[in-house]
Amino acid sequence: MSGQILVVDGTATNRITLKVRLATACYDPLTARSAAEALMVLGRTDPAMVLIGGRPGDTSAVDLCRQIAALRPGLPVLMMVPQQDRIAALQAGAAAVMDPPVSDLDLFARIRGLMRDQHDASGLRAPGLAEEQAAFHHGRAAPAASVLLVAGDAASGVGWRQALAARLPARLRIADAEQALAEAAEGIVPDLYLIAGDIAQAGDGLRLLSELRSRPLSRNAGFAVVLAAGRQDMMSMALDLGAGDVLPETLVTPAMVDETALRLTALIRRKRSADQRRAAEEHERWLARIDPLTGLVNRRFAIPRLAELCAAGEPCAVAAMDIDYFKRVNDCHGHAAGDLVLVDVAERLESIVGARGFVARLGGEEFLAVLPGGALAEAETLVRRMRRAVSECPVLLPGAGRPLKITISAGFAGRSADQPGCGSERAAELIGRADDALLIAKRTGRDRLVVTQPGKAPAAGSTPCSQTALPEAAAARLVGAPACRITQGGSAARAARIGAAQIRSFRSPL
Repeated sequence: MSGQILVVDGTATNRITLKVRLATACYDPLTARSAAEALMVLGRTDPAMVLIGGRPGDTSAVDLCRQIAALRPGLPVLMMVPQQDRIAALQAGAAAVMDPPVSDLDLFARIRGLMRDQHDASGLRAPGLAEEQAAFHHGRAAPAASVLLVAGDAASGVGWRQALAARLPARLRIADAEQALAEAAEGIVPDLYLIAGDIAQAGDGLRLLSELRSRPLSRNAGFAVVLAAGRQDMMSMALDLGAGDVLPETLVTPAMVDETALRLTALIRRKRSADQRRAAEEHERWLARIDPLTGLVNRRFAIPRLAELCAAGEPCAVAAMDIDYFKRVNDCHGHAAGDLVLVDVAERLESIVGARGFVARLGGEEFLAVLPGGALAEAETLVRRMRRAVSECPVLLPGAGRPLKITISAGFAGRSADQPGCGSERAAELIGRADDALLIAKRTGRDRLVVTQPGKAPAAGSTPCSQTALPEAAAARLVGAPACRITQGGSAARAARIGAAQIRSFRSPL
């Protein structure tokens, strides 16, 4: 987070005083004496916020705020203006307003709060990825905002609601502190909490604010604290605890109600903008883990997720799969046809796995099925179904004279829940055994499944296979379609010639 603050004030003594105060607090102040100079500085630097301490030399402070909002949307502007100008400043886009003179305690608390909110809203987005900010005003499709009023007593809550109902386009509800916490625990969270600084006891509101800010389901809501007359000493503490604004308790004049509504509207707008950015970032992170051609998850998701499952101690099985002779598809029918085959195979594999696990495309024609939980025998049966789903239904290619038969080879490995090891080690061992089994399947005729179990001899099956053909750590059995039995053409003898050394020399694509 940048510590630069642009200070704008037409009076030299005020400008210098603010600069010294900020520098003493270890901020990096920039100064401008006019609107033109301020806009020029903004054009060549990127400060964290703007502090307008007084009227610039060439225009009003409100006009400058409006120009900054147009030039740099989202850049927080803190204005020190007299009370009669506060509504105009908020309407011009000021993030916060303060009555001069301001103590260092309150000024720095306000600056910290604005910088914190700005950092939370901007997150880690890369340049060029900004999206339209969430809107909060009439005429837009955004749903009505919700505000939860937590007052010191029921009468005060009703008074707040009556005063704000006509000026704040939001659903206003009243609750006590206990209800607010209970709802937050269940995920019922408003856009904004409006909390009295003193509820049942002095300072209860700040404790509630701290509690709500610490909970994952409510921490991203907006917060405003209402302080009674004579309790303004709590303002800096409320801001440091996470309040976006601190408001006076009394709403006795229409101007005070209008100002309060504007300040709450600004908080809701900032909260929704931050929500939208977080959602966009999460969507982009998810897209980075998706293979754009097939829609399957990719290696970036699959390998860490498998490590998590293994670390949790669950029984887990994986199947490393490879489309047989895929290069021939590209060479004979073109890469567009190859893409169609990849998409078709991905859809068939995913339709079989469903909610039992997930299928990832690791690259090229390589796929990985991850099947957590349940019996390993059930997972093996599922992989058999996946292989048959591909081989038993040829792919129809546009313009091709006849359907194209596609087959896959697969290597299966599983581990029970009681096997020790850290998540990454378990995942690497599991994938390594599945890769070894896949290599055997490819070298013994393709269109088949090879099942490995650590430290066990091959299980008896319809297809004979010499144990010497397999590495000791990956004793395997071969499971193939009847038309592809490895007993045909001396395949068992061929398997025996592979040797453990050749299998160990195989470089896993993972």
